Amino acid sequence: MNQLMVNSHYVQRYAFFDVDETLISVKSMLSFQEFWFEHVSDVDRKAFEKDLRELHSADASWTELNIRYYQYFAGRKVAQVKDMGERWFRQQLAQLGFYHYSVLKALQRHQSLGDDIVFVSGSFPAVLRPIARHLGVRHILSSSLEISGDSYTGRLIGSPAIGQGKALLIQQFLDVMGVDATDCFAYGDDISDLPMLELVGNPRVVSGGRYLEDHARERGWQVINALAI
Repeated sequence: MNQLMVNSHYVQRYAFFDVDETLISVKSMLSFQEFWFEHVSDVDRKAFEKDLRELHSADASWTELNIRYYQYFAGRKVAQVKDMGERWFRQQLAQLGFYHYSVLKALQRHQSLGDDIVFVSGSFPAVLRPIARHLGVRHILSSSLEISGDSYTGRLIGSPAIGQGKALLIQQFLDVMGVDATDCFAYGDDISDLPMLELVGNPRVVSGGRYLEDHARERGWQVINALAI
């Protein structure tokens, strides 16, 4: 059965998954950027690395880091980024441990029950779509990059899919689908995922991220060991 019966009618359930370091073992944005520098152009590498060091040393928010990251996409061709995203994914998939197996099993269990999977990520479609296709995931909620002509401008449309931004995207999605958040699941690893987890009725915390496991234990939320086999 792929739906819950509530008051004699069926309700579709959704399971929302953060991607970076929750479902996969790497930060896709940083991994892709390194891949781009190695295979396309490393002109901006030093400036990018300097930016990261300064933002980390200043303890900048992940929202600010996200915005600064996409500024380096200015002038990149949309088609080329898409192609490199596919190539990046094939390289990553060939490496042992790309997926966190315990989280992958949870995702597949949801699929076997008929729950619909939704990726929710501050990363971008060119790297998220190959992962989604590989796992049979139909829905992606992510940061939206502004395009002018055939190139990215380096700016985002709206807020990054970080923190409250994730919760807002999920609520908007559920409003369109006509589904109550309390019937849904969410998986995240980092304290920035807390608003998303608080929104749904069935939060799941993946080990290894910043500060989130303490919140999970205080609230009695299930914690999944990212390294379990």
